[in-house]
Amino acid sequence: MCGRYTLSSDAYLKFMGLLGLKTDDQVPSRFNIAPMQPVAVIRVKGSDQDQVMLPGTPLPGKEMALMQWGLVPSWAKEMSVGRPLINARSETIADKPSFRSSFRRRKCLVPASGFYEWKRGGASPVPYHVSLPGQQPFAFAAIWEVWMGPHGDDWWETVCLVTKPAIPSMKPVHHRSPVIIDPVDYDRWLMPCDPPDREVFKRLSTLTEQELRFQEVSGYVNNVRHDGAECIAPARGSQFDLF
Repeated sequence: MCGRYTLSSDAYLKFMGLLGLKTDDQVPSRFNIAPMQPVAVIRVKGSDQDQVMLPGTPLPGKEMALMQWGLVPSWAKEMSVGRPLINARSETIADKPSFRSSFRRRKCLVPASGFYEWKRGGASPVPYHVSLPGQQPFAFAAIWEVWMGPHGDDWWETVCLVTKPAIPSMKPVHHRSPVIIDPVDYDRWLMPCDPPDREVFKRLSTLTEQELRFQEVSGYVNNVRHDGAECIAPARGSQFDLF
């Protein structure tokens, strides 16, 4: 699973520039983004997010939105009080009632400069920070949903990240990997498609994920209240790991 990630200020600005989206916001770097927190997402622009587009139709544009990480299905009677839906499996996303509508019509990108996974098997889990060389930005595949209260006086936009079986370099750490979208595939991923495109994951480029690097970090990151650069500092005595 992917349960924490990072997004530096520089990476955010570079990512927005790559998409041609202007921003004057002074976005602070975040080193320990966790579920139930507000996160930046990139989605298809426009108020009608339930649209379905014909294959080959160009997207109308993209926009940034803030959403809560932890998807709440539109049909839920109340905001979830249990474990949040922070990840959706690529193998079942087209069929699971909680995800299938969003997969068809409300896909998005979540910009990041790295993420964490915990290697288990020893006395305690060992955290690793996974990133590209130079902390370059990349995008997670994600889906989003709108939940409205029973009286229509309350509404939330929520998001969850998509995962898949671990890529080879991830296997020594964890059995799942987040789906990372290469820039060449941004529009392919964002395109609304009903019936769902069940083969989309097979057609996505994997060039970005092949460049990922793994660095053991200290247990400082385990506490979600910690959100400073210490979270990504190499663990004492650790060496750079490339699995």
